[in-house]
Amino acid sequence: MEITEGTKVFVTGAASGIGRSTTFALATMGCRLFLTDRNEKGLQETAEMVSESGGEVCLVRALDVSNYEDVKAFAEEIHGDFGPVDIVMNVAGIALFALLEDMTYSHWKKIIDVNLLGPIHTIQCFVPEMIRAKKGHVVNVSSLAGLIGLPWHAAYCASKAGLVRMSEVMRTDLKQHHVGVTVVCPGGVDTPIKHTVEILGVELSPGRVSELKERFAHHAITPERVASQIINAVRKNKYMVITSPRARFFYFCKHHFPPLFYYVLDHISDFMNSIRYPGGSKV
Repeated sequence: MEITEGTKVFVTGAASGIGRSTTFALATMGCRLFLTDRNEKGLQETAEMVSESGGEVCLVRALDVSNYEDVKAFAEEIHGDFGPVDIVMNVAGIALFALLEDMTYSHWKKIIDVNLLGPIHTIQCFVPEMIRAKKGHVVNVSSLAGLIGLPWHAAYCASKAGLVRMSEVMRTDLKQHHVGVTVVCPGGVDTPIKHTVEILGVELSPGRVSELKERFAHHAITPERVASQIINAVRKNKYMVITSPRARFFYFCKHHFPPLFYYVLDHISDFMNSIRYPGGSKV
């Protein structure tokens, strides 16, 4: 899909990370932006920075994408004042590290509500207007965890894998309406999610937390790089984007070298369990 001046783009998760970086990139291209995030302060900062740099923010609304009625109300306002949007970007998401024995039903529900039902709400509210307009593009930001099962990620993987499979079906179903679909599967990305991710069943010292975050950041790519890949994928109507060589390697190994893949997963599991069960004791 061609992205030109005046292209109308709806972005969730616009307060930080991939959402904010993609918003900035779209603003430089002259897009008309409709932004949301549950982080009202960060969302307003994004909108102000875009406006100050000469970008056009049409509407901003702080909301939680897991609330269907709020998403629907915002979509109706956008459609009433501006007509169908051209691109929908489902970027908002939350993360959770946990063993099954440490999770409750509320943990599962929270992750599924935001990471899977959130995009479903957006799709339900915006895509019908795209179908009527016979044009558009949907971007669903999933994760490497949507392609492979990572230790301590049961709920997160469930939500992100659902988003990948849904995107695959959408790609086929919406082609007849000239609506494209891209699913983005990042590996590590250096975003504020590393500060908000919930880790259950462990108590870490501030120094240990800093060490783990630095280790993650060392292997992560920048959100600006992911934003560039997203925009390029929309332009080329590319279905799947795996954002880094490391993530592509994991995905390749899963399908072509399963013994190596599961050896690496066991190694990751052992490392995580060493935090959960210091000294190797499992109670």
